[in-house]
Amino acid sequence: MEFSRTRRKKIDISLIPLIDVSMFLLIFFMVAGRIEKFEIIPIEPPVSRHGNMMDEGHVSILLGSHDEIILGDEIVTIEEMQKTLTTQLKENPMKVVTIKADAVVPANRMIEIMDAIKLAGGKHLSVLTQSIAKMDK
Repeated sequence: MEFSRTRRKKIDISLIPLIDVSMFLLIFFMVAGRIEKFEIIPIEPPVSRHGNMMDEGHVSILLGSHDEIILGDEIVTIEEMQKTLTTQLKENPMKVVTIKADAVVPANRMIEIMDAIKLAGGKHLSVLTQSIAKMDK
């Protein structure tokens, strides 16, 4: 007995649904995701009652709780920081230097850093603090 063979329909794979899903995912992650800059070392800034909101400045210096000084993305000594700042501030003396210090950093260490910034030619300085209202939330 002979059976007749049926021919299968040829299945065409369409790329259009794949492209639609890819575009949807791309748009979703662009809208929903946000890129946040993170610090190399954790900083808990001191609390302040008063202050003005400013931009973070053109040059950022991190002072960690274990006496680290980070300029850019590198750990430096105070002398290296002063040399680097001198060259950066010669190009543009109006740059704002922002100090992001941990709350446990001693005041005399902050003064040393501020003096080094002044000797390097820094004229505009800002110190990062967090407001009490932000702490209450």
